[in-house]
Amino acid sequence: MDKEKSQIVKEKIEKILEARAAFFAELDRQVPKVNGTDTFDFSKVKEANLKEIYAKFYAFDYNVRKLLPDVYSAYDVSFNV
Repeated sequence: MDKEKSQIVKEKIEKILEARAAFFAELDRQVPKVNGTDTFDFSKVKEANLKEIYAKFYAFDYNVRKLLPDVYSAYDVSFNV
């Protein structure tokens, strides 16, 4: 893989990681944790803004899908996602 292509893939991965962090930050904001753990306790959610949670998830998913053509090309694979 040439340097320019490597930089493009690196930037796509960085966007994925940023979107993932934003998604989990939104979950952290809206969903309490099981005492003393990092496990979300969805049973304790009284009210959540699902639109906000979905928007963060969609951004994460979108950035993953933008990287897939590079992965397919590098490994000569293809999936219907």
